[in-house]
Amino acid sequence: MPSLPVPAAAPETSAPSAPAVASPRFLLKAGLQLTHLFYLPDHLGWQLVFPASLGFEYRLNPKFSLLARAEADIAAGRAPRGRRGGPQAPAAGAAFGLEARYYFNQSRARCAGAPAECWGNYVAFETSTDLSAAGRLRGGARSRKRGASSLTRFTPSAFVLVGTQHRGPGRHLLYDLSAGLGLEAPPPYAADATISRPWEMASQLNLRVYFSNSTRAPR
Repeated sequence: MPSLPVPAAAPETSAPSAPAVASPRFLLKAGLQLTHLFYLPDHLGWQLVFPASLGFEYRLNPKFSLLARAEADIAAGRAPRGRRGGPQAPAAGAAFGLEARYYFNQSRARCAGAPAECWGNYVAFETSTDLSAAGRLRGGARSRKRGASSLTRFTPSAFVLVGTQHRGPGRHLLYDLSAGLGLEAPPPYAADATISRPWEMASQLNLRVYFSNSTRAPR
């Protein structure tokens, strides 16, 4: 009696893995620039600077990104009137910057699964403009009635930065640490009326903590 053919066993297929949660190419970041945080209380008054930071980062690919940032040092304080030598309320300031970043030393496994998650070390070129209150301009009787007008100082600058951006605890927390050297324009006026150079060497150190629209992939 001829034997019946035995059907071949179907190849075993592994269960499909859960897809990774990819972060958006457009990253919105809102938080604090901790290196500008300042609070000073004493018996005459108090001073507080609350440094808010808002950034928009667009990932061109896993290694390059463009970033726009707006920051404001929100100042508050109380100083006694009519007394010299007492604390003066801190001046408010703002900054606007554009930055191009190149990320390196990234995890290959993370970049292969979700290219937008390739945070890590970076080098960057940043151009920015700082706006700060430099003083008050007073006039005659008409100005005194309407109040003194404020003078605003514009300080353009360009920096080369080295930094690192990583996730903190939680699903949406990022921290960004950077330092660098660059050139900035000094104020166009000086108390001693000396002629200053158009550019001066400067350095900066930044530590920012953000909440972002990027979420951590589930494990």
